[in-house]
Amino acid sequence: MNVFRVIRPPDIFTLLNLVFGFLAILFAGRAATAGSSFQYALVFILLAAMADGLDGLVARKMGGSPLGANLDSLADLVSFGLAPPFLAISAFHLQPSIWPIAMLFLLCGALRLARFNVVSEKGDQHFEGLPIPAAGIALSASVLLDMPMLTILLMLFLALLMTSSIPYPKIRDLRLMIIFSGVYILVAAVVLWRHEMADVLYAALLLASLILLYMISPVVITRLRKER
Repeated sequence: MNVFRVIRPPDIFTLLNLVFGFLAILFAGRAATAGSSFQYALVFILLAAMADGLDGLVARKMGGSPLGANLDSLADLVSFGLAPPFLAISAFHLQPSIWPIAMLFLLCGALRLARFNVVSEKGDQHFEGLPIPAAGIALSASVLLDMPMLTILLMLFLALLMTSSIPYPKIRDLRLMIIFSGVYILVAAVVLWRHEMADVLYAALLLASLILLYMISPVVITRLRKER
């Protein structure tokens, strides 16, 4: 199989996701060694999330390629499984004693993606376990709050959620995708061009609130079902 001949438009966005994830790692490492801003790493993680959403949207409209599902998982593992914990370690200069928690996040993310590829999801409307993009964005947003212990605890909690069997809704509504993308762009703009810590904190809280709403959505769904 000639991979360049079977690539379709959705795969281009998947590859962009992978590139943005790699750039996030590079900027996080540069921030740790050269003292530059780690916030650029967060911006690239958000760009990776937008590319990840676009590849699914385009695939549903135009159809995917034989590489699509596996390529998407590989890109997600880099952008949302590896880059966010590396960002946390770099931003807070976490000691090696904390690294196993970051490794657990990475391993649980890999298991979550592997399960997605081999096990049928719970219907067409739900994922099994917290999707790794949501986990990666939540962890990255917590870094902006500048509370290392919160980030460490969240890393552990998110790892457990990814490997859980809790059903999470698939976001396929175009309006919801636009809202999420709008928040990502707003947060990225504030992080890049506003230097007041209060503004950055508000942006982090906005992003964290959006992801939190998604994280508690299974509770809401379960309650609504019981009321019926």
